[in-house]
Amino acid sequence: MPSLCCPPMSDETIIVLDVAVAIIFDGPLMLVSKRPETGYYGGWWEWPGGKVHITESGEEAARRELKEEIGIQCGTLERFHRMDASYPGRRVNLTFFVGKVLPRQKAKPDAMEHQWVKPEEVREMKFLEANKPVLEKLIEHLAARRR
Repeated sequence: MPSLCCPPMSDETIIVLDVAVAIIFDGPLMLVSKRPETGYYGGWWEWPGGKVHITESGEEAARRELKEEIGIQCGTLERFHRMDASYPGRRVNLTFFVGKVLPRQKAKPDAMEHQWVKPEEVREMKFLEANKPVLEKLIEHLAARRR
């Protein structure tokens, strides 16, 4: 399994997190959300997702995070990719799930900042580095399905 590495800035303890990520489509458009400016990697774009609680599966966590962050629900989620990423002070075990938004879903009023964009447009955004190889794999996968 691939790993992206950025060594910690100091000898501090490394936090290990299991994270589930929801890559959700509405037709040809994909949902991306912006991390809060005051948080870790604030202002960077990513797919919705977050920590997997001990009592839930990765898929359950991806669904919960999508609902909590944006306020929408999705249909079936398929596991798409698994990888580890290292950031200063933490290692993240990432599982990416792909699915489609359910019909007539609208973001909640206090949703995180988000956009529906074409996957190729994400290349021009300030997108989390660990997600970029998955983005390229996704774009390749979508192109192969169109052929």
